[in-house]
Amino acid sequence: MNPSTTHKALLATTMLSLTPMAQAVDTQATVSGVFAYSISQFDGDVSGTDTDAENNASSVRLRAQASEDGYSGFVVYERGLDRFNSASVNTEQQDFVREFFGGIGTRYGTVSYGRRSTFYKQAAQKIDPFYDTSTAGFNGQFANEGGGYGLSNLSNGFVSNTVAYEAPVLHGLSFHAAAYLNDNGDAQAAAIPGTNDHDDYAAGLLYQDADRGFAVGVEYLDINSIVNNIVGADANVVFGVNKPAQSEAVRVYGAYTLDALSLGASFEQIDVEGEADARKYMMLSATYAVVPKLRLALSYGLLDDVVPNATINPDGIDGDGFTAGAFYEVFENLTTYVAGRLVSLDSGDDTSTIAAGMAYRFKAGLTP
Repeated sequence: MNPSTTHKALLATTMLSLTPMAQAVDTQATVSGVFAYSISQFDGDVSGTDTDAENNASSVRLRAQASEDGYSGFVVYERGLDRFNSASVNTEQQDFVREFFGGIGTRYGTVSYGRRSTFYKQAAQKIDPFYDTSTAGFNGQFANEGGGYGLSNLSNGFVSNTVAYEAPVLHGLSFHAAAYLNDNGDAQAAAIPGTNDHDDYAAGLLYQDADRGFAVGVEYLDINSIVNNIVGADANVVFGVNKPAQSEAVRVYGAYTLDALSLGASFEQIDVEGEADARKYMMLSATYAVVPKLRLALSYGLLDDVVPNATINPDGIDGDGFTAGAFYEVFENLTTYVAGRLVSLDSGDDTSTIAAGMAYRFKAGLTP
């Protein structure tokens, strides 16, 4: 065999050995989203009456992933479509980036970085059957998306500069942790009164037993940063405006499913620096599938010692409230609902909300 033939044989052997590796790479890309809208009427003894047609957290989401031999790389981009609400200015700025993060997955866990929902928020979404409907509003007032009365405002929104780790599930137990990085440097924090350069941290545990139909978990947030100090509000734009700055939050939650019945519970305590008493939040929920296409839902919320400004409003937003509704699946991915909420605030502003809406969810693959 001459050298030329030898080189050709070696090249052919090398290419054959590389071909299975190239074929082993699995690439996937999907587009998904939701179009959600409702008509609602809000009535408050003090806050007045308002009738609206509202967009309820409509969004479009892209996800791309490549994986091989137990390793994967991925990127996620989600854009909210929040214009065309009665309260918006109906401009392009009302369509904002909700999530944009990427990461690497291995058999030892997944690490990601970017803007995304917190684990603390994701736990709340599992409990509230009316999340992102027009019966939302953590303070008993009207909101067109987010969590309902009984959940704290830390159950809403998205956080940038998130570094997150999610461990593999082991015997039903999963662990996750995150750091939320403050963009302020020492010099910038020193130049702007009331701000700092501290970072925030989170950790959580979840245990799920699919055979027995229950799950229980705990989430912890240590919020140290003050990025943009607004007089009288202590706004923390890392977690979102009007979130409690410099605080510790703990959520204990659980869920239980038995045939057509599902039960959920969430208990939160938030210790805010400078406040005499810890803020306490509780939500209990239940859903029952009357038939496969029809679900009835009920939630109860209770707030205690949630008094961000005791001087102006000594009762804060303490009180309790009930939400009830029915969800009907017209056909696959299209769900309609009717719901009502009553909240009795200790301040004397009793509120009620009636809403009827729909949500169409879609998902499609972009790769052959």
